[in-house]
Amino acid sequence: MKDFWKNINKMSTAKFAVLLLALINQGLSLTGHNLLPITSDQVNDWVSLTFTIVTALIAYFDNDTIIKGSKVDGGDQGETKK
Repeated sequence: MKDFWKNINKMSTAKFAVLLLALINQGLSLTGHNLLPITSDQVNDWVSLTFTIVTALIAYFDNDTIIKGSKVDGGDQGETKK
């Protein structure tokens, strides 16, 4: 049994746990039990905040000069090479 757990990917286990929690929450929501006492406006605010943070991080790290091993040297900002 120990060999079985060694072969399980931890990231997949975490994704499955989050999916299971979401399915349980959805099922309880369908039956009228709200586990998360939040309003629609609060959901809108959180979705907007999350979207802004994710897009800002993507834009920041998409710049190849920040990441190690980038293709562009950070010192060459459009200058012609001789």
